[in-house]
Amino acid sequence: MFLIACLAILPLLLIAYYTIQRTAGHHSREDTRHMIQDMVVEAMNKHDQDFDD
Repeated sequence: MFLIACLAILPLLLIAYYTIQRTAGHHSREDTRHMIQDMVVEAMNKHDQDFDD
């Protein structure tokens, strides 16, 4: 149940993060996309480590 909740919330957090970054205007679209990809990779790596423990 916890896993389902986390997976359901992740896209919402990504959308919110993308929106905040775009409205702040400090980063180009490519920079924002790169940051989001890095964040997703980091989250998936953490998720894999949680299962390894």
